[in-house]
Amino acid sequence: MPTNPRSASQRASVRKISAPGSSKSLQKALRILLHLGQNGPELGVTQLAAALNLDKATVHRLLNAMEKFGMIERNADNERYRLGLKLHELGNKAVESRTLQTEAHRFLLEMSRRSHETVSLAVPGAGGILCLDRVNSPHTIITVRTNVGAHFPAHATAVGKAVLAFLTDQELNAIVLRNGLPRYTPSTSTRPSDLKENLRQIRQRGYAIDNQELERGLSGVAAPVLLAENRVVAAVGIAGPTLRFRGKELAQKIALVREIAAKLSASLGGAASLSRAS
Repeated sequence: MPTNPRSASQRASVRKISAPGSSKSLQKALRILLHLGQNGPELGVTQLAAALNLDKATVHRLLNAMEKFGMIERNADNERYRLGLKLHELGNKAVESRTLQTEAHRFLLEMSRRSHETVSLAVPGAGGILCLDRVNSPHTIITVRTNVGAHFPAHATAVGKAVLAFLTDQELNAIVLRNGLPRYTPSTSTRPSDLKENLRQIRQRGYAIDNQELERGLSGVAAPVLLAENRVVAAVGIAGPTLRFRGKELAQKIALVREIAAKLSASLGGAASLSRAS
């Protein structure tokens, strides 16, 4: 019987997990997940052990471990296993992040072109606020740069605070506990009470300002990208020399980040308004 090309490629993808250097237990768990996804919807321990050439006790142990994290679910009626809803949730977040970055980039280009400054896109992530995208400006020299994929010093940057302001208290406290509130300049807020008051003001007015809190001579403004029920998915921000973030120029930059944040929110299906509190 001829080999099914799709089945062969699927089996190859499972075998690739066995590359040296990673935990053997992790390799086996990932093989189980992939096999279930490709051959499910439900399989028993014996079927999985035979298909993957693993010991039944090992398969059972790994299934139980993954079940605790919602990656696997057990059907109590037939004692078979299927992929858990946690994988669906993670998959949705992965798609959302890619969609967000794709949608946002054109708006970042517009914001950089209109402001002549460096602009960035920040998102809530594991352990803090991540830089998902940025567009550098030849008109701005920034010593402290946050690279794409790296964490922003959230309490000392406008984009970081614009995201923090719309997180739950539990999420905010977890980030502060993990990263602390280190001082970068004399303007950096290092007291939790001061930070929370600043975040309250940001929620009220709809934008955040960084006045030399990360680097002397560098300032920034940012606005949150909100979806339904004020759920924050990102923030867009502008950063540049402090001299260009005063008076009329500051007001123009605030208006611009709010406009771009509202446009991005609308493109993602949100209901952000250009007429939020000023």
